[in-house]
Amino acid sequence: MKDFDCFIFTHIPKCGGTSFRSYLAEACKLSDLNEDHVYIPGNFGVKNDKNLAQLSDLELELLRSKKLKILANHSKFGEPQKLGIVLENPLNLTILRNPVKRFISHYNFFYYKLGYDGCKGKRLEELNPKNLDRLLTNLSNLQTSYISNIKHKRVVGTENMLKIAKYNLKYEFDCIGLVEEMEDLISKLEKLEINWLNMPDHFQKLNVSNSD
Repeated sequence: MKDFDCFIFTHIPKCGGTSFRSYLAEACKLSDLNEDHVYIPGNFGVKNDKNLAQLSDLELELLRSKKLKILANHSKFGEPQKLGIVLENPLNLTILRNPVKRFISHYNFFYYKLGYDGCKGKRLEELNPKNLDRLLTNLSNLQTSYISNIKHKRVVGTENMLKIAKYNLKYEFDCIGLVEEMEDLISKLEKLEINWLNMPDHFQKLNVSNSD
């Protein structure tokens, strides 16, 4: 069985990642990890909106100087390395979700609730076809975008993006979870026996939506 020295969680929006980040933070506490070796926005005094892409040059430089053991944020696969943030021999993990449910959850939270793009209070069925088509184009392949990390989508093409994402899932990620089967993910992690990281016994789901 492979030994891992670090942990990178690729948090795709609306895929149960907030709950998992909280679970990881609890594992860090149980394992007495130095907070300076952990970067999980929303935990240990780091604001939720401090994902790698949102950091200033000075903040990134500070993060590069730290010997991180845990990194869990909204950054695409391979992005930490591109930014010069190196975690030695990491376990790469991500969580996926039924894409239709993920899209609806994304819209309900960011657009309907928070008002992105002037959509506050507007249900999906109330959008005009043009706006709905634009949203579907921008959001429906978000999981593929995060896993493939292709910046020039039009040049590569959707089909090739999907091929790259499938390759990364098969050969680059060490553990993959599904929102619909979170207990199975926790079981997988326990079997990996990461001796420096003690996993909590209980997994608590956060930000669970009650909307249809």
